[in-house]
Amino acid sequence: MSVYFTHPHLGQEVESIAGVYAYTEEKRMQIDGRDVLYFVGYSVTNKSCCGVGGCMFATVAGFIQKYGMQKDEGKIISQVEPVTDINTRHLIEKLLKAQGLMQVGFWE
Repeated sequence: MSVYFTHPHLGQEVESIAGVYAYTEEKRMQIDGRDVLYFVGYSVTNKSCCGVGGCMFATVAGFIQKYGMQKDEGKIISQVEPVTDINTRHLIEKLLKAQGLMQVGFWE
């Protein structure tokens, strides 16, 4: 099953009640001969009553079916197959955390 994924704007901070986050890089990795599209970002919690903190994270869009097939008002849209296999998710998470990323999320 493939879905449409709208790429986040790189370098654009998004403010929340507790802090900010932004995506800084778009990357790919090969898993079983297929390209996985993912985005690296950071979050900073600096407006919370619980203290200050932050981390680097990744959001995995999925296996690329068609890259950049559409641009809508400056947004890039790709067709991806979400990563649903639990063993593949664990492998991707392990590889990304080995790069120093603290959190890995999978887009569904």
